[in-house]
Amino acid sequence: MGSKLCENKEKKRYDYVAGLLTGGFRAKNLTTKDVSLKSGIPERTVTERINHPEKIRLKDLYSLTDLAGIKITFEYKEMPD
Repeated sequence: MGSKLCENKEKKRYDYVAGLLTGGFRAKNLTTKDVSLKSGIPERTVTERINHPEKIRLKDLYSLTDLAGIKITFEYKEMPD
C-alpha cells in the first residue's frame, strides 16, 4: 500500500485528468451521450471513466481526449545519458 503522500499525488493527477476531460466536453458543448455516440464508448462507461479516471483504459483515454480537444504527451522526467 502506498504512502499518504503518494495517494494524494495520484488523486490530484486523476482529478486533473477528469477536470480536463469534463472541461473539454463542456467547452465543445458535448453531453456524455454525445461523447458516447462519437467515441463508440457506452454512455454509462463514459460517465464511469470521468468519475473514476484511474480506471480509464489507454484506448478510451485517447478517444476521450481527442473528443475533448486535449493533447496527451509523455516524456521522461530525466533523459538518460
